[in-house]
Amino acid sequence: MGWGGFLDKLLEKLPIQGRVERWKNELEKLTKEKSLLLLQKADIQKAKRMSYIESRIVELNQLLKNKAT
Repeated sequence: MGWGGFLDKLLEKLPIQGRVERWKNELEKLTKEKSLLLLQKADIQKAKRMSYIESRIVELNQLLKNKAT
């Protein structure tokens, strides 16, 4: 067995997240944070954070949509 086969088997055993899984986890985290922000009183700082969250959610949804096709 060469190093390639050994490394492939080793990497299968390690709990390393793939790119798509990281995107899904980030999307879930941002969605929860957005819900929490909506329950709080609005201010400038929260509005800026909400703006970032919404743009990132759109970006992640597009990445996941592109990956699915």
